Amino acid sequence: MGLFIAFTIIAIIFTAIYYSWGKPDRLEVYRNIIDHTLTITDPYGYMGATSMHTKTYFGLEATREQNKIVGHERIMVGEWQVNFLFSSMSLPEEENYGRQSQEQPAFAFPGLGTRGMSDWNQLENLSEGTVVSGYVSFSELLETKEVFDLLEGKNIDLLWLAVDTGGEDKVPTKGTIFDPIGFPSFPIWHDDDFIVTEHSEEDSGWLGGKVVSESAVSPEYEEGDYAVLHEQFIKTLKFLKQHENKADKLVWGELNISERLNYLEEHGFQHYGAVITGPTKEILKLQNDDSIAELEVDEVAFWNWNEQ
Repeated sequence: MGLFIAFTIIAIIFTAIYYSWGKPDRLEVYRNIIDHTLTITDPYGYMGATSMHTKTYFGLEATREQNKIVGHERIMVGEWQVNFLFSSMSLPEEENYGRQSQEQPAFAFPGLGTRGMSDWNQLENLSEGTVVSGYVSFSELLETKEVFDLLEGKNIDLLWLAVDTGGEDKVPTKGTIFDPIGFPSFPIWHDDDFIVTEHSEEDSGWLGGKVVSESAVSPEYEEGDYAVLHEQFIKTLKFLKQHENKADKLVWGELNISERLNYLEEHGFQHYGAVITGPTKEILKLQNDDSIAELEVDEVAFWNWNEQ
C-alpha cells in the first residue's frame, strides 16, 4: 500500500510537470489545437472554450461545450471530450443533446449543379415571430468583401464564411460539401496576438515556483480590413499544420493543410457559401438575390432578435 501511495504521488507530480512544461506549455498547445480546429471546421466552433484538467496517471482530459447561434441566442447542443495519455490523443467522444438538426446542412459548390434541398418554402411558412440560422450557397465564388457587401444594410448577422481551398469541387458527393473549411466574420486571434496590459509574479512556495498573473486585450480590428481575417486564418492553418495528426483526429479525416495553404497562396480567398442568422422574413428576402443559389435551414427559434 505504501508503494502504491508513493507511486500515485510521484505520478501526480510528474503529470503536472509534463503538461506544464514549455512556453507555451503542453496544456495550452493542446487546448489551442482543439479550439482552432473547431473554429475552422465547424461554423459554430469558435463559441465557447476548452477546459482541461490533468488526471492522476499521466493523463489529460479536455472537454468543450458545443453551441449554436440562432438569432441572438446561443444554444447548447452537445459536448466534446478528448483524452490524452502523455502526448497521445484519443479520438473525440461526442455527446449530443438539446436541439439538433435532423439533417446536417451542407453547401453546394457553384457550377456543379444544385443540391435540390433549398428551404425557401419552409421560411415562407414560418411566422414573423421567428429567427433562423442557415447555410447559404452562392451562385458563383465571391471574394470576402463581396460576401460582406452582400449582407450590408440587411438585418442579418454573418457568422462564418466557407473558403474555397482547392478540393471542394472534387469531393465525391458531386459538389455537396458537408465538411467545409472557413473562418468566422472576425479574426481568429492567437495567444501571441494579445497585448499584455498587466503582468505580476508571486512566489508560490512550492518547489520554487511562481504564480504569474496577466491581463491582455486582443488587437483592434476594424470591419472591412479583410486582410486581417485572411492573415489570421493562414496563421491558424500554419499552426495546425504543426499538429496535423491531432487535428485530423478531431475531424475524423485528413485536413491536407499543406495543399490548402499552397492553393490559397496561388489563388487567394474566395467563398462558395456562408452561415448566417436573422429574422426569418429578412432572410427570406435573399431568395430574390442572384448571388444566392440555395439556402438550407439549420435551426429555428422563437423571436429573440435585438435590433441593432
